[in-house]
Amino acid sequence: MTLYHAFSLIDSSRLLSGQNPESFVRVDWVCYLRDEPLIPYERLIVDFQDLPQTGKKKLWIQRRANYLLSLEEVDELKVYIEKQYSFSVEIDAVQPPLELEKIPQFNEEDITGTIILRDRDEPFPLSVGIIGMVSGHRDLINIKTVEELLGEIDKRNGM
Repeated sequence: MTLYHAFSLIDSSRLLSGQNPESFVRVDWVCYLRDEPLIPYERLIVDFQDLPQTGKKKLWIQRRANYLLSLEEVDELKVYIEKQYSFSVEIDAVQPPLELEKIPQFNEEDITGTIILRDRDEPFPLSVGIIGMVSGHRDLINIKTVEELLGEIDKRNGM
């Protein structure tokens, strides 16, 4: 079974500052709080059986492996993001079993916010909980929704 890492690159060329060498904000879309892996960990992660049976390292690896999405989840995410926010979702396919280095991970210093894909009044249309991890611009610390991200980009662009 092929799994996917999904992300969006949102142009932020006019958000540039000395702290941000990039001309875009990157949003990595990850499954949040998946209860069961899409495929058993033993088939998902190389040498999974050799990891310590308890401890934070194994839990960290399992949580990161669960960030990956199935093709169906990616397809519904693409439709939702393109319809609601008019930007695209890119994907990278990953083939299990994964080496530990291939499991999605994020440098905590690079993540400047998380995006929840719904307002309180909006029903959640996706089959799994997906959040966006925002990176690429240090000034966007308190962004919580896509609307806030796009609003901040517009505000800084003088729109």
